[in-house]
Amino acid sequence: METTSKEDPFLSHFETLIDEIEINNKASKTTIELSSSSLGTCQFTSSSSTKSPILPCPVNTLDSFAIKKSLLSSIESSGSQLTPLQLDFFSLIHNYHDMYYPNRTNTNDVGEQLRFVICLHLINHVLKTRARILSHNAKLKENPDLDYHDQGFTRPKVLIIVPFRESVRRIIDCFENLLLNTDDSEKTDQIQISHRKRFQEEYGGGEIDKQNNDGKFQRTSDEYNEIFAGNIDDHFRLGISVTRKSLKFFQSVYKSDFLIVSPVGLRTLLEKRRQKRKHKESSDNSGSDDDDNDNNKNSTDNNSSSIADFLSSIECVYIDQLDVLSMQNLDHLFYILENLNTIPQQATSKIDFSRIRHWSLNGWARLYRQLIVVSSFTSPLFLSLFHRFSTNYFGQCLIQPYFPLNGYIRPLSTFHQLFQRIPVCDPTLRFNYFIENILPRFDTSTYDHTLIYLSSYFDFVRLRNYMRTEKHKQFNYLTLSEYSTKKQVLLARNIFYHREVRFLLMTERFHFYHRYRIKGIRHILFYDLPSYGNFYPEIVHFLTLPHVEEKKTTVTTTTTTRTNQTVEPSTCTALYAKEDALKLAYVLGQSAVTDLLTSDKNTHLFTNK
Repeated sequence: METTSKEDPFLSHFETLIDEIEINNKASKTTIELSSSSLGTCQFTSSSSTKSPILPCPVNTLDSFAIKKSLLSSIESSGSQLTPLQLDFFSLIHNYHDMYYPNRTNTNDVGEQLRFVICLHLINHVLKTRARILSHNAKLKENPDLDYHDQGFTRPKVLIIVPFRESVRRIIDCFENLLLNTDDSEKTDQIQISHRKRFQEEYGGGEIDKQNNDGKFQRTSDEYNEIFAGNIDDHFRLGISVTRKSLKFFQSVYKSDFLIVSPVGLRTLLEKRRQKRKHKESSDNSGSDDDDNDNNKNSTDNNSSSIADFLSSIECVYIDQLDVLSMQNLDHLFYILENLNTIPQQATSKIDFSRIRHWSLNGWARLYRQLIVVSSFTSPLFLSLFHRFSTNYFGQCLIQPYFPLNGYIRPLSTFHQLFQRIPVCDPTLRFNYFIENILPRFDTSTYDHTLIYLSSYFDFVRLRNYMRTEKHKQFNYLTLSEYSTKKQVLLARNIFYHREVRFLLMTERFHFYHRYRIKGIRHILFYDLPSYGNFYPEIVHFLTLPHVEEKKTTVTTTTTTRTNQTVEPSTCTALYAKEDALKLAYVLGQSAVTDLLTSDKNTHLFTNK
């Protein structure tokens, strides 16, 4: 059995009992700036007692890290050489610092490079945990008086949150490559993989149909194909147990080392457990008096520490493709993170309290939990999530975002593009400002066929409901959202192209998932800027698509009869507030942001002249 040195970050992190004074002394935190050519600028924040990392990574091989020999052997036998990005990234997470990386790209292998070293770190963590427990078990058999604290309340140690089943398949590929030594056939034969066929059936397949791309925008682009390759079902949860010689899929949550889930998949399980516990409590209390019922209801209230007890001892959380997760439902993700590391209210017979770590008994598990977040872009919401749940006493590494030098507007100078600063950012105030100051300007016959792009579904619903009220029935509009059926999409596109329609309301998620080429658009109005910077040129590109030739026709709607007027040249208008600085940087480039936010002018026109 391998021995571990005290230089091992695994030991120095998890076997150190931090001082309660240090926990409460937030003022002792300091921030330093590090940089490397591969990672860019990194802000490292920690308590004064935490040793700062070094960038660039001072070593160029994995031998210098405290990695299990079996894993090193597998990597060496595969002939893989880590890139500078992988070495720098691994050097930070190997030391159990929290990590926020917002520069994952979907058009090259950056995402795969990071996924490999993160999987290496997580498997290394689980194998070390297991080896340490087995070593202590053997010593306790020889001397029962020894005292070891090496466990948590439950077995699961790593929680991986990803958007699609294809993401799970790629993670499992990394696991297998790390656990299988391809140079040693005898060892390979000894590795046991349970339920492999079932895994392939449930997590494989689902390739994009490239022959059926009618009406889609750049359906064969690398960016789209990378995101939506393989099985894109978003409702799953998979428990995995790992040893040096086995990989077992579809384990129960209490027998798993890894839990790989989608947000909605795990949220569904937690809700099922909540309902089951609620039903059980109701049955148990059916014969009690009213006072007892009230007390029991208040004491349990479907207690999160009971329904999520299998998440009580999670030590590493890996959130991949946070940008894609934001196109699903981030409420589920927040709910999951809020329920991590709570002390179980009910002890099971399998818990050996004599082996539980002191900091876990103290309720400090969240302070030892490592959080790794990877995304393709950053946003105030993403940063808020990271800062809220990054509670690791070992420090946080915040990689600064990379912005395109000139953004995405320079190649699109054929059309006049107006950026208009508005004085409000609060969603309600923004909506009120929009309907009072912006919408009336576009509600004229010269601005027929205007696309209104909304990044938030809630803003979309609010504007749609406003237009459909009896008071504002004069609005002639169509809608496209992520909840539109194929039949509704086909009908809306057909009507919008062939008839006189004032507005087409479209959500960002609709474009994210479908990438339809919307023909007939003459004007574009961005209610707010897209979350993905590259969506801006994709939407503006719609202005270059064909539209029906203007005719002198009279069109009768449910409430109005209007005659086509002379149509304005195609235009694009984007609204922004000072809180949209990050979105502006992705669209225009960082150098233009300061000018647009501090200028005395509220409008800025980009043209080809």
